Amino acid sequence: MAVKDKFTSCFAPYIKDMIIQKQREGFIYESTSYHLKCFDTFCEKNNVKEPYITKELMSSWGTLRDTEGKVYLSSRMSAVRQLCLYMQSLGMDSYIPARFSQKSHTVAHVMDDMELKAFFEQADSYHPDLNATVFMRLAMEYRVLFRMIFCCGLRISEARKLTLETVVIEKGTLSIYQSKGHKDRIVYIPDDLCNLCKEYLAVMKDTYGLTPEWFFPARDPNKKLSVCSIDKKFREFWAETPYSSGCAHNPTVHSLRYSFVVKRMNLWMENDIDLNAMMPYLSNFLGHSSVNDTFYYYHQIDSAFKIIKKKDISSANIIPEVAHDEE
Repeated sequence: MAVKDKFTSCFAPYIKDMIIQKQREGFIYESTSYHLKCFDTFCEKNNVKEPYITKELMSSWGTLRDTEGKVYLSSRMSAVRQLCLYMQSLGMDSYIPARFSQKSHTVAHVMDDMELKAFFEQADSYHPDLNATVFMRLAMEYRVLFRMIFCCGLRISEARKLTLETVVIEKGTLSIYQSKGHKDRIVYIPDDLCNLCKEYLAVMKDTYGLTPEWFFPARDPNKKLSVCSIDKKFREFWAETPYSSGCAHNPTVHSLRYSFVVKRMNLWMENDIDLNAMMPYLSNFLGHSSVNDTFYYYHQIDSAFKIIKKKDISSANIIPEVAHDEE
């Protein structure tokens, strides 16, 4: 099994061997490989000659940079910690960081109906500054992509990694493989979204002459859309809505997934559907490890509790308090 990235530091053979081992075990290891490549480059630039990960080296690597947040720092520290554990398993002395920056539990912005409507209106009316074929194609893709994330409650990583094989329009299903927690699941696509996907694929083939591997191909059709590109376009669309200027916590792409969960739970409660009976299904649909992970989403919006109070005085018994670090 080959490793795509080229590693050049003194840690190169250990990094490559660990990645190969993880991939053989069934892990995709895409984001971790990227962080390890950055660590490899970091060691090269800092003239690290001996393959020993010391406390000083980890401290230097773990310095929070001006261009990143604590979440990203935690992610790249975790990647190198895995390398430390791997090297230690080979009998090599290696410092194992016990603690590093953890995620900040800020309250997410869950978009209400008016905000969602305004956002998708901006996505639908978007016209690239450059009237080039590739940019027109990407504009069409974003309209479908953001609806896919919202209507199916997908993570951004799950949506961008969809392929023509994993999206079965005839059956109305998406197959998600090796997502967070290394879980596989099937997600059912709403009928109206299915129809939109059919039209999307027809335009992709007839207008742009493409039948790519990826359901949402990047500018280079042989590659999938990047997280950075998706985030950037989401912010652009949101900034054009009338709600962006007065928003204390601007939404992110992940807010679409939050909004899906909250709207679904609200709908069940408004229709007197037993929430406790339905939550295991919703949890599986989202790829969560437990029902508590799904309840955590509901705690991200104050207005949700207004509905609970109308339905039951003992609201804490309906929506338990939980703590979670869902991505």
